[in-house]
Amino acid sequence: MAKPKIIVVFESYHHHNTETIARIIVQRLQADLYKTEQIDPTILTEYEVIGIGTGIYYSKPHEKIQSFLKNLPHLTGLKSFLFTTSGCGNNAYIQSIFTKIVSEMEQKGLQVIDCLSVKGRDTFGPYKLLGGINKGHPDLKDLYNAELFAHKILSVL
Repeated sequence: MAKPKIIVVFESYHHHNTETIARIIVQRLQADLYKTEQIDPTILTEYEVIGIGTGIYYSKPHEKIQSFLKNLPHLTGLKSFLFTTSGCGNNAYIQSIFTKIVSEMEQKGLQVIDCLSVKGRDTFGPYKLLGGINKGHPDLKDLYNAELFAHKILSVL
């Protein structure tokens, strides 16, 4: 079976947590990697799978990812996946964010096959006063989980 053509679109800021995870996933998937401002959404129809990666800021994806999703053309039936990094490790919090982003993706016709959340170093807002949280993340375990996630994505394509 031929390898599907995969693209990953991401936005990463501050400590480049999301970019670190994106590069692991892209390497395993042998996918194309672009930041939001590098991509014309109309070329997405050339791909079979679209991955979206974003940091989470005050319970929302990066503003550039929000804009990217808003401006996506309708992409009926394309498979997709989502990965996020955030300072919060609370599962209920992460699940509520996934639900919102996945809903937006599905409204654009994307078929979301899986999601991954990874802890990231966070010095945003009030955490800066504390010297940050999740120092050392993403760590080796996080990178390994990103590799497993990419393997899982490949196994369902």
